[in-house]
Amino acid sequence: MLNNNLFKRKSVWIYCLLSVLCVLAIFAIVKLIIVGPSNFIDECLELFGGAKKQTWVFLVAGSKGWDNYRHQADVSHAYQTLLNNGIPVDRIIVMMTDDVAFDPKNPYSGELFNHPNGSDVYQGVQVDYKGEEVKSEHFLKVLNGNKTAMMNIGSGRVIESNHRDNIFVYFVGHGTSGILAFPENYLYADELNNALQSMYSDHKFNGMLLYIESCRSGSLFDGILSESNNIFAVTAAGPRESSWSIYCIGGDGIPDVCLGDEFSCTWIEDQANLGILYPLQVNELVEKRTVLNHFNYIRTTVKLSNVMPYGDFSVGQDKLSTYIGKSPEVFSKYSYHNSDIPSFNKQNDTNMSSSKFSKNMYKPYQTKELHNEKNYSLKQSSIYNSIMRKVMDRTFSTILQKVIKQLPGFIGHIDELKELPSNLPLNVFPCYRQTLDHITANCFSLPKNIYSLNEVHVFFNLCTRVINSEWKSEEFYNVFEQVVHNVCSKNSSTFSNLNKITDIY
Repeated sequence: MLNNNLFKRKSVWIYCLLSVLCVLAIFAIVKLIIVGPSNFIDECLELFGGAKKQTWVFLVAGSKGWDNYRHQADVSHAYQTLLNNGIPVDRIIVMMTDDVAFDPKNPYSGELFNHPNGSDVYQGVQVDYKGEEVKSEHFLKVLNGNKTAMMNIGSGRVIESNHRDNIFVYFVGHGTSGILAFPENYLYADELNNALQSMYSDHKFNGMLLYIESCRSGSLFDGILSESNNIFAVTAAGPRESSWSIYCIGGDGIPDVCLGDEFSCTWIEDQANLGILYPLQVNELVEKRTVLNHFNYIRTTVKLSNVMPYGDFSVGQDKLSTYIGKSPEVFSKYSYHNSDIPSFNKQNDTNMSSSKFSKNMYKPYQTKELHNEKNYSLKQSSIYNSIMRKVMDRTFSTILQKVIKQLPGFIGHIDELKELPSNLPLNVFPCYRQTLDHITANCFSLPKNIYSLNEVHVFFNLCTRVINSEWKSEEFYNVFEQVVHNVCSKNSSTFSNLNKITDIY
């Protein structure tokens, strides 16, 4: 009898234990479905005292100078937004030349605006790398966490992530087929892809989200970025189209300038105004919103280009807040509903002229024309730019024609070479890089002249033809280098200071 009672008690305890385990299992399954595998594992690890998952942010403006005001305004606004979203300041790294806020042309010295009705977004921004420190090789070293290589350069800070952390990278600047432009050099798609693949292989992140704003930004990832490496990239434009700037002003003695870019302002303003647009639902939206939800919003809101997704779509199921944080309250300081519209005022000897920001004035991202015909210096600058553009056009055309004449099978295809490439095989990039580097070394700096980005894709097409032909690379390089040397040396007397051409848009 006693044994029976003990057996019954044990049975009750076992039943209760099994019941509890069943309830916990059901709870775990439901939780797993709701938050996803990655977040579920993270929450379990944190519950049992594991290291907390962190978010790292890298914000980059890849241009310089007053004409590119919008890029540094975009990055500054993104910095304020993400800081407000709860990303710690020591997890945000900023790279921009930082030469616009205090530019003599800026009537609001020390301030930057990213919207016609906006507040100053520059105050408080901590720039880690500025001026000549803004280079493609520094970008890659910071991204890859190479602290030793960045020692004594800028702040020296790099992304020190581990396999449980998420990384958000935002780049805004100029670009073209397979290229992101920095002030002194280019970052090529194969270099970026190699860095991303290396980071994935070294388990340096849990997930990575990239927002890239430049012309033809889709070409950096289209057919290149892996679909199974936990990296998701969103680009402002497709592989063969321009990205666009907005909120542009000009005239009345004021240099033409744009305050922002359509793609950038769309995703940043969405974050800034979420609490105002949905005051009763903001917490629910922030908690449930995924990366793909945000992509779909941006894609339908941006009108002037096709916002494109690339890479591992499983990252799209992650909560957006795990990459860009979530605001604890309405983001009112940088919202745009009740502010007075600021105007750019420029003092001269006789009067104060004013031009209000207009959000209805759109401009092609790759084109920068000066409209102030009354100002002599600006008019002269515009004339100079026009002349130098013709110099570059003629130089590119002459090089291409002379090279083609020496390569069998290329005659009659010059117009095809001028078309934007439909795809960018990785094995073409070494040739692409070598040809452009040779032009920069012997003719004029391509990275310093944004206008050249409209033309350089012809050399990618040329390299593609060479690789697909019977020509050996060494023979092609010898021909190309000789042609470039002859073309540029013969024109150096006619076009003085050819090697010193800079800042042609």
